[in-house]
Amino acid sequence: MTIKLMMFGRRSPGQTLAEHRHHMKDVHGRIVLDYIAADPQNAPRKYAQNHGLDAVFAADGAAPAALRLGLDFVTQLWFEDIGSVKASRETPFYNERLRPDEPRFVDNANVVGQPFSEERVREPASAAADLKLFVVRPAGAAAVDLVDRIASSDVVYSGYCRNMAVTPGPIAVVDEFWTHEEAEAARLLHHCRQALETGETEGGRSAAYLIAREYRLFAGR
Repeated sequence: MTIKLMMFGRRSPGQTLAEHRHHMKDVHGRIVLDYIAADPQNAPRKYAQNHGLDAVFAADGAAPAALRLGLDFVTQLWFEDIGSVKASRETPFYNERLRPDEPRFVDNANVVGQPFSEERVREPASAAADLKLFVVRPAGAAAVDLVDRIASSDVVYSGYCRNMAVTPGPIAVVDEFWTHEEAEAARLLHHCRQALETGETEGGRSAAYLIAREYRLFAGR
């Protein structure tokens, strides 16, 4: 089973969003691509960055800190299996080049990384689609089919992927929608919030939402 490692976090303290985005994409992203070229056996099979444009913080105090403080980014890396995820983070390249660079653009005290299995329910209508809405639901929230919940609304989206946690951790499921424009993503976010907050017992207020622009830095091999 292919594993999708997802990292949810905020920019390094004292950094502007512009500084964070530049370093993440043009500096750290370049190092990851060097890793893929130098050690394809251990490096990620695919690599994408999602830079936050707008967000809603989780309102439930029981949610992980990264969700309560608000997300600035979601990084996605694909591997063959769980063993490959672990091996990738134990190589000399990772420990000498990548790990030391992370605090330069990430608040390491408030970042969550977890492996997921992804179900590509609907592929984006266009390969150029790069706007996304992430709905990040923590462990303990009810298993709600969000797509079914919003089916009767007037929202439009281009593609949808459901990501389910494969190991115990603070996040249970991540709904990932592709949209064509920010206004469309904002309407979708509104309807998703309504759908999850219809019952207090479902933990809808513990979810976090991020509208982001996707950069597919390595499309795979």
